[in-house]
Amino acid sequence: MSHTIEVTRSVVSYRTRAVVTSAGSPDRSDWMDGEFRTIEVPFTACETYDESDAALWDGDVIAWAVDRIDRTGVAEPSAYPIGDAVAEHAWLSGQYEDPHAGDNKVSETSVRLTGDWSPQQRATVFHAVSRL
Repeated sequence: MSHTIEVTRSVVSYRTRAVVTSAGSPDRSDWMDGEFRTIEVPFTACETYDESDAALWDGDVIAWAVDRIDRTGVAEPSAYPIGDAVAEHAWLSGQYEDPHAGDNKVSETSVRLTGDWSPQQRATVFHAVSRL
């Protein structure tokens, strides 16, 4: 096994589809009260720490993970408080609303650390990324 970062991203909407009126103009969409519709199906990408990463980050797997995860925009841990150890099933998440579409188009991202991560290493990364 190795140190792996799993990044899952999907695009959803928290509004119903806008319909076109009989006059041909778009009608407003309605808030879905906590429900959502999927615009783009979830996609998971895995990034694995390798020799070239070790050379670029001076062998610091924690610094590598924090840098990679910071690029995803996630910062919200799945459980509070973050202790001295974090289990493999825990994740970090974040959302990004399209500046033009608002909650009609929201990218949702989650990140998990899998593989050779120790619970203590995971906690260190979670603390650094979530700034808690």
